[in-house]
Amino acid sequence: MKSNDLSTIGTATRRRRGGIVVTLVLLFASLLGGQAILATSASAVGTGRIIASPCLNLRTSPATSASVLTCVPYNTSVTIDCTATGTWITGPYGPTSLWDHIRYGGGSGFVTDAYVYTGTNNPVAGTCGSAPPPVLGRTVGQKASSNLGVAGQCTWGAYEQWHAATGYYPYFSGNAKDWKSSAAAHGWTVVLDAEPRSIVVFQPGVWGASSFGHVGWVQSVQQRSDGRYITFIEMNGTAGPYRWDTRTVKDVVGMSYILAP
Repeated sequence: MKSNDLSTIGTATRRRRGGIVVTLVLLFASLLGGQAILATSASAVGTGRIIASPCLNLRTSPATSASVLTCVPYNTSVTIDCTATGTWITGPYGPTSLWDHIRYGGGSGFVTDAYVYTGTNNPVAGTCGSAPPPVLGRTVGQKASSNLGVAGQCTWGAYEQWHAATGYYPYFSGNAKDWKSSAAAHGWTVVLDAEPRSIVVFQPGVWGASSFGHVGWVQSVQQRSDGRYITFIEMNGTAGPYRWDTRTVKDVVGMSYILAP
């Protein structure tokens, strides 16, 4: 089938992924006097492999009614940030309501666990909360002696907002669309999931960005039922050159974030 996340509600026999592993662990435990500690769903992150052919829908929320962001190809290895309960899906191992939040192709979203091989029926990451998974560390990269943006443009405005928050200017080069790679090359932490206290980089065409891309300063991040939303302040956005305005938009593929320490 083209998109293996169609809902089939049922009470069929539970999936038995990882049964051999559990059996071996319990056998080993018996040799140690019955004492063993098994991993639980409280893990920070987990891993899996896409087993839907030709690909598995990546959606904005854990439901088949949610918008499709992209389709993750068969046999792709993925990192699972967290898990959530959503639409019941029947896969090769039976029905499940478990959905995995993953990052793929410059964005992130939810895929049904029914078509993700993890080796167990249970969640392999913690439960998705009201905020994105925390970022471990925000590196300080190369600094600039002044605002390197073009006066009145989005780059100038993003530099000024960073300076107001930190007391210094960071060093990036190129047009707005190039800041993601430039920031990483100059030692700054760049992530794909929305984070406050950061510069959001829009690739051309995303939320009205021109062929040069667009940037703004993220003031806050909110988790809603259909995904993450950011509120950011920008120059030369909807208000035009030299003018500030504030917008709230959904975090989608084509957006990345340069984190301020």
